Amino acid sequence: MEHLLDHFIPKNYNLSLNINKATQRVYGTAIITGKPQKDQIKLHAKGLKITSVAINDEKVDYKVENDELIIKKETEASRSPFEGPKTWLSGPERPEKGASRDSAPAAELQITIKYTFTLNTNMQGAYLSSYQYQPANDREPHTEYLVSTQFESHYARECFPCIDEPAAKATFDLKIITPDVDDTVISNMPAKSERVVEYESVNPDLDPHSTEISLDTKVKKKIVEFETTPRMSTYLLAFCLGRFRKKSKTNRQGVKVTTYCALNQDSKTLDFANEIAADSLDFYDEIFDEKYPLPKLDQVAIPDFEAGAMENWGLVTYRESCLLAAPGESKSTKEYISTVIAHELSHQWFGNLVTMQWWDNLWLNESFANMMEYVCIDAIRPRYHIWEHFFTGECRVALNRDALPGVQAVQQPVKNPAEIATLFDGAIVYAKGAHLMFMLMRLMGKDNFFKGLRDYFNQHKYGNTTGDDLWAALQPYADFAVKDFMDAWITQPGFPVITDGEQQRFLLTGGTDDTKWPLPEITDDMSGHYIINLSSDEFAKQIKNFKKLSKEQKIRLLIDRSLLAKTSLVSTATHLSLLPNFKSETSYAIWSPIMGLINDLKLFFTPEDKDRKDFQKYVYNLIVPQLERLGLKPKDREDDSDSKLRQLVVGLALYAQDKKTTTALAKFYCDDFSAIHPDVRAYVLTAAQRNNPKIFDKLLEAYKKTADPNIRDDILSAMTDISGDSKKLLKLLDQHDVVRPQDHLYLFADLLRNYRTRPKAISWLYQNWDSVVEMTGEKSVEDYPRLLATTIRTVEESKAFDEFFGPKKTDPVLARTLEVADGEISARLRLISMDYKDVHRHLVEFS
Repeated sequence: MEHLLDHFIPKNYNLSLNINKATQRVYGTAIITGKPQKDQIKLHAKGLKITSVAINDEKVDYKVENDELIIKKETEASRSPFEGPKTWLSGPERPEKGASRDSAPAAELQITIKYTFTLNTNMQGAYLSSYQYQPANDREPHTEYLVSTQFESHYARECFPCIDEPAAKATFDLKIITPDVDDTVISNMPAKSERVVEYESVNPDLDPHSTEISLDTKVKKKIVEFETTPRMSTYLLAFCLGRFRKKSKTNRQGVKVTTYCALNQDSKTLDFANEIAADSLDFYDEIFDEKYPLPKLDQVAIPDFEAGAMENWGLVTYRESCLLAAPGESKSTKEYISTVIAHELSHQWFGNLVTMQWWDNLWLNESFANMMEYVCIDAIRPRYHIWEHFFTGECRVALNRDALPGVQAVQQPVKNPAEIATLFDGAIVYAKGAHLMFMLMRLMGKDNFFKGLRDYFNQHKYGNTTGDDLWAALQPYADFAVKDFMDAWITQPGFPVITDGEQQRFLLTGGTDDTKWPLPEITDDMSGHYIINLSSDEFAKQIKNFKKLSKEQKIRLLIDRSLLAKTSLVSTATHLSLLPNFKSETSYAIWSPIMGLINDLKLFFTPEDKDRKDFQKYVYNLIVPQLERLGLKPKDREDDSDSKLRQLVVGLALYAQDKKTTTALAKFYCDDFSAIHPDVRAYVLTAAQRNNPKIFDKLLEAYKKTADPNIRDDILSAMTDISGDSKKLLKLLDQHDVVRPQDHLYLFADLLRNYRTRPKAISWLYQNWDSVVEMTGEKSVEDYPRLLATTIRTVEESKAFDEFFGPKKTDPVLARTLEVADGEISARLRLISMDYKDVHRHLVEFS
């Protein structure tokens, strides 16, 4: 794949953007200073209407093709400044003795480009977001608009012409002009000037710089100019404009942290985010021994946001549910939000200060950030016991996906721009990569590990790196060959299963291959990215001594068992006799992998199965001791583990369709959903609808009107539990004004989980695939087949999946996802065929 940095090296972008939210039009001027490297300058420019190009203030010819702006070299007859002396393009052929080959570098040029584009609504590039807001003195709500940006991975080119590659670092000077003079305008850096100017209006169909004036109208515009950014990649530039609520806090180092939300959100939801952000910056300053280099940090909750959050330097943007937390929000939600914030703020160093050279080293950003969020939160909020979540969440997810054939490696080559978006696999680049970094940190020792990281930042700040640069920085503090060890883990997919000290690749489809990994000392805690195949006697001994094991050992034992039981090494039926051993277990950290074992068994008991009720009784009997110990009503100042465990066992009680629990939960219902305790709110709404199906309309109306993202998530979860007429629910798949595109995948997932709506949801996807592609773009469309593949349980469903998606396997956006899906589906069908009779036979013993 061609890199445009080979054609032109940018030094500075001076951007002026005239943004009109009402017309969705943007008039831009980009003045780019840099050095040409070849006879043509090429810039990325997607969806931009270029109106003029000049070099050193003289207009030149250009063309736009394949989303590139190509500035052509002039002929001798119409020589332009672009051609210039040959030394602009290359140094002397024979440098003088002792002189550097770079002694006559290309001369700097100034390229001025005027262009226009339309703000999109697909949550990439510069886009328009909207929401309903009803001020206290208004009778009816109105639509409020704001503009935000999402430039990672390669969407800056949709806002301004640029070299949209991570190695093409430059400084940025930004000016925003808007007719919405009451809007707040923010960007990566503080504003150096802000003013409102009144002037004669121009024809709105013309470039705002036009001299054509309508003399009978005056308009006002706000003009905000920002300080120059540090040297950084294009994907980190960001800006937001709109009307916001905000709160600020200053950390110990004097950095002002400000968190913003839309007007329809309560300002009280900003305090928690400010506290976590301020404390996180203090922690990273100390542990990295490299001060946060910007004078401020802004965090903004955006109503429409495709991902969870984006680490733009100095202006981090978030999905509302990943940032906003009411004072009484559930502990699990606050823990989640804290890790998201800590993740994004670690990027201010990993990714922003030091950036990967190219996207194949994305893990240098994401794997480290995913591990650092836990290092940080463990330090600033030790009461969360956040490493337990790392082991039971990240590590388990990574192992489950990494056991499939066709899965990508943590470091994956990129040969096509469309493949860039597919790299962002949460289970591999994020979770597995984080587990590998954790393994390395434990091997080196935490102190030595961070000594190496400090050297890494000191040597490469404001630059770009590859994995080799990191390994070189860590090597002086390790007593083993870091590069040799880590390259094998980073560049190869999969992981080994260890049997009697011997390794072989573990695959859920059965069989193995010749892949080998350098193994650290094999320990039965969560240090290593492998699983251990104990003999029956060894496993029985561990269960007998379970209380004496550390939490990590217990978690490892249960996660390994779950994976092994998905193959012929262990029968899933053994879960039935294993699980009763944990009825008296009171730790959420242990119940989380226990839940995994229960989910493994659910696969064998579909709603149509005659033994399903017996299995539900089995599950209910498992949780009764904890359900009675904890009760349904959350208690003040109770342990975080108990709060989260209550959520887990209450959810299982509803799965078991226990009438006593359902009736008791339904009594907590009230029309003011914010008054229902957030720990159990989703379950209360679900139980209330089960007892009274007519409540669906009330839930739907509340969903449309409620601004709180966490309450909306709970309502959606309850609505999709519907047992009666599902027509209104299924229509929501097409109603993007009700269920935002950012939440559409969650709706689809919930519909798949409900066996009554599942067939129609699958049919909807096949029939409306083109609209899904249009809605999601290349960034997240593969999530739909990936999600669907995780739920397929029959040969008929598998055939329909292959019939529909088979012809799409050549699409680079979908190719890897579909390859992995094939392995996942075949492994699941194989497991059902292999263990079905055994599981049902063993259940009889407990009936």
